[in-house]
Amino acid sequence: MLRQDIQALRGLAVLMVVIYHARLGLLPAGYLGVDIFFVISGFLITSMVTKQLEQSRFSFREFYFRRAKRLLPAAYTTFTVTAVLAMFLLTSTEFRQFAQQLAGAVTFTANFVLMRQGSYFGGDADLKPLLHTWSLSIEEQYYLIMPLLLFLVPRRFWLPVVVATLIGSLAACIAVGLWKPQVAFYFFPTRAWELAIGSLGAFLVSRDRLRPALRMAFWPAVAALLILPVFPIGGLHPGIDAFLACSATLVVILRNHPRLNGPAIRPLAFVGDFSYSLYLVHWPLFAFAMNAWLDSPPLAVKLVLIATALVLAWLQYRLVEYPVHKAPITFSRKRIAAALCLSVSVIAVPYAAIALGAAPADYAFARRGNTGMGDACVSDTEFTVDPGCMIGTPPTLLVWGDSYAMHLIPGIVATRGKENVVQATKYVCGPLLNVAPVGHLTGATQNRDWAEGCLDFTQSVIKYLKDTPTIRTVVLSSVFKQYMTASDFHVLVHGIDGDHETPGGPAVALNGTRATVQAIRALGRKVVVVAPPPALDWDAGLCAERRLRGLPTFGPHRSCAIPDGEYRTKRALVLGFLAKLHADPGVDVIMFDDILRRGTEYPTIDNGNIMYIANGHLSYKGSVTLAERMQMGRLIAERAR
Repeated sequence: MLRQDIQALRGLAVLMVVIYHARLGLLPAGYLGVDIFFVISGFLITSMVTKQLEQSRFSFREFYFRRAKRLLPAAYTTFTVTAVLAMFLLTSTEFRQFAQQLAGAVTFTANFVLMRQGSYFGGDADLKPLLHTWSLSIEEQYYLIMPLLLFLVPRRFWLPVVVATLIGSLAACIAVGLWKPQVAFYFFPTRAWELAIGSLGAFLVSRDRLRPALRMAFWPAVAALLILPVFPIGGLHPGIDAFLACSATLVVILRNHPRLNGPAIRPLAFVGDFSYSLYLVHWPLFAFAMNAWLDSPPLAVKLVLIATALVLAWLQYRLVEYPVHKAPITFSRKRIAAALCLSVSVIAVPYAAIALGAAPADYAFARRGNTGMGDACVSDTEFTVDPGCMIGTPPTLLVWGDSYAMHLIPGIVATRGKENVVQATKYVCGPLLNVAPVGHLTGATQNRDWAEGCLDFTQSVIKYLKDTPTIRTVVLSSVFKQYMTASDFHVLVHGIDGDHETPGGPAVALNGTRATVQAIRALGRKVVVVAPPPALDWDAGLCAERRLRGLPTFGPHRSCAIPDGEYRTKRALVLGFLAKLHADPGVDVIMFDDILRRGTEYPTIDNGNIMYIANGHLSYKGSVTLAERMQMGRLIAERAR
């Protein structure tokens, strides 16, 4: 029988995750519940496997069959219902990504699938109904490797192997996290240390000499588990917060305090009993709601979703998970074959729906990422010209900036006249010399190392301009807000005395842009700035497809139009910055506002065409349509100074 304190930890962990996913603002680091789960899983699995190995009764066949019997029924029930609902609630792009997520969830590779689809902390993560299955895949991968490792390694080396696994994985997590935070988050070798902490606990649980230290550390550990989700240290995740949460969980497990096995803790342990089903069920509900509301739904809806998740999870636990887990079902080849057939059938559901038209390809194509001349033109490091990132030779017009420069390219190329266009772009890295954004929120991919790469990229573009005298005009474009929203980004400023980090702001953004303009003009070239189009933080492309296809859409922006007043309030810093830049002698700023405005709002659908993708980016069709209306090529030639 499972210990009540461990079940209570499970209950605490899953409630932390549910409250965090509900976006109630109560637990900014509620995602640490997953780290608690990892430690518990490592402890329980290692305890069970080592005990059976010591008694010479361990069987891989029985071990994995029991795991399948324990985990698959509830998972497949949730996945199948989610797949059916997704046919009617998701747009084409999201449904096609969902099909990949489902295949990953069933094959325990969801972490790799999701790693390719974007960051866990990114804006579009909220739209993925199976986002949460990444952690289940990590656990299953651990279940595949750790028993085999313990089976092959002599018993006297078990503890050293677990310690080495923990240290090696933690070191890899730190190293990879500084380089690619998204990879460190999803990659099994960089998350295994958390489960290995639990495995370490399985070898320490019976060591009496640890008792005095555990008694001293117990209440601080409990306090850490309650405080960290509310007041995280922040930074890289998994990082110091995850390490502290995992360590605190280990202390609580090893202490096995009598108070955590009393009646006061039973309600939390009760939630822990159906925590697996609750973890499975809750996130698809929230993801569907965020698709339909285009953003976080109202508080009342969130509370209803939490209550619904609790009821559905308990029902699934009582009717599916628990009965199958406790049923006297033993291993047989027929049952394995049936399970494999069921797995294939579950994976096939969304792909069959796609074949039958559930995710129209035309909409997916219209909303594809606008990277200008192609993905190869999005630089990772210093700028080097790819032949596919140039239209005509020799180049005469350079378009430089972040993704808001990329989305201009189709329109500029369509209206370029005799100009030969070359693209110099890097995500989030605006065309500001000696200034780079540094994301400081948990999970931010634009870390210090990335920011230094952004500084190098801008210098390499200037060098390219020096080496390419045929370029006469430079178009600068960015969303610019990443340089002046200290709540999300700081800025790394390169100066004579080295690089230093500051909160940023309009003054910093102005200085960086002015430095770029001066450097370009010092080379004898003309320059013009193109502003980002009117936008808010919700995905106008998602809204447009939902509206055009008649999918359920709620909330204040269900018309898919951007209210002018809301836009000016939300983008006040950027608009003020652009006004000051425009006031500089000889610096002209091309705006989209007048060409897009219809009365007091900005429509995002034009004659049935999706004009925007993501939040503020133009689609390929939108870019060309607006450029032709504005005669963008002629406008650039006239207003470049």
